[in-house]
Amino acid sequence: MVTTEKVAKLIVDFKYDIIPPRGIEQAKAAFIDAVGVSLLGVHEPAEQALMKYSRGGEPEARIWGTGERTTLRNAVLVNSACVHAIDYDNGGSLGHPSCLFVPAALGLAEKFKVSGRQLIEAYAVAVELGGRMRESLGDIQMGAGWHATSLLGPMCVAALASKLMGLDVQQTRMALALAAPLGSGLLQSFGTDSKALQVARASESGILAALLASEGCCGDPYILEEAKGFYYVYGQEQGSIKQLTSNFGKPVLLAAERGHFKQWPCCGGNYEALSALYDMLSDGEVSAGEANASEITRVEVATSMKPLGPVIRLRPRTADEGRFSLPYNVASCLIDGKVDLATFTEEKFARPAVQELLNKVDMVWHPECAGKPARLQGESRFVDVVIYMKDGRVLRRHQDASNRKQLTAEQVYDKFAGVARSVGKEEEKIQKAIALVKSFESCEDGKELLDLVCG
Repeated sequence: MVTTEKVAKLIVDFKYDIIPPRGIEQAKAAFIDAVGVSLLGVHEPAEQALMKYSRGGEPEARIWGTGERTTLRNAVLVNSACVHAIDYDNGGSLGHPSCLFVPAALGLAEKFKVSGRQLIEAYAVAVELGGRMRESLGDIQMGAGWHATSLLGPMCVAALASKLMGLDVQQTRMALALAAPLGSGLLQSFGTDSKALQVARASESGILAALLASEGCCGDPYILEEAKGFYYVYGQEQGSIKQLTSNFGKPVLLAAERGHFKQWPCCGGNYEALSALYDMLSDGEVSAGEANASEITRVEVATSMKPLGPVIRLRPRTADEGRFSLPYNVASCLIDGKVDLATFTEEKFARPAVQELLNKVDMVWHPECAGKPARLQGESRFVDVVIYMKDGRVLRRHQDASNRKQLTAEQVYDKFAGVARSVGKEEEKIQKAIALVKSFESCEDGKELLDLVCG
């Protein structure tokens, strides 16, 4: 059996019962987190513009932040962009899974009645495909400059949709074949409106591919393995395609990965340095404020992964670029004592003290890791933060990725409640939505979540 067909069969054969309890917990948290952050993203100017050009058509599905109905594809496009708009959605081996998968899954739940159990199953298999493709393709992201979430997203969403629509192996194979050429996305888009748009287009493309496959449309049945197929074009390591099927579901990635639910609305590449700074501030090793910041002569952040990684904006020009700038996040944290939603407003960004301090922050490749192949850098991911003071003191903090600060699955429900309250959602509906997702495997109709949130 060739690879594309084998992958299709693995998707069809993937069952809820093989998902360990932690994987189920992670999937539930992903659904509530994605819906929550979308309620903030819907107010962003770019997402408002996208809605303007996505109105009309058959009212198949809702835009979560407004309750307005549009076509399934348009709703998935807009909701996906809203989830990813401020980079507050969760991370994982694929990059950002929920902004791809949750809008597609809940959009399909409005068109085809599917249970919470089916939604969890489909989310898990999409994460599995995305993670296995990412690890088997080599360094497509940092090395080649592709945005993995956007490049691999259409196939992963096609897998999710095929699962929810009950497509057979050959139909699922065609959904993958139709979706494979539709992916795109560049790291250079980070910090601009294009980042959320390229993710949203990936989610919508996956839905389209599955719908067309269900109607008998065809792509190349050997799209992954042939001489000019996906792995030839995008793969960075010879023979890596073998890893895709040999490791599939062994173990289930959704349960095996640490997961990354965000407490700060910025790129995950900032999280090790911010975790170190939060601990230094908490321990009294360094003090926040403009006066204290003026006593700093230099901050060095030595990273195990070759700079700049996903935080590509060394000297950001806008607050949005600041989400992808480690120097900006470090400077803001040292001056304000925290990073939050307000950090990424133009008013905060333009402060002279912040601009002065961020120009004193340098990112370097840690000497212990310099020269390591890209595929090995993430195995020991860490940062060393070193702050040089005018009085001669040198303050240091080491931070491993394995214990960087992030939300637990349980804390995600509190995050959702806080966001929902901030946009005026009723407390009774907030609590009902939380209770529904916590017992999602018993929910007979997944769109009940949207009935609570979009009302």
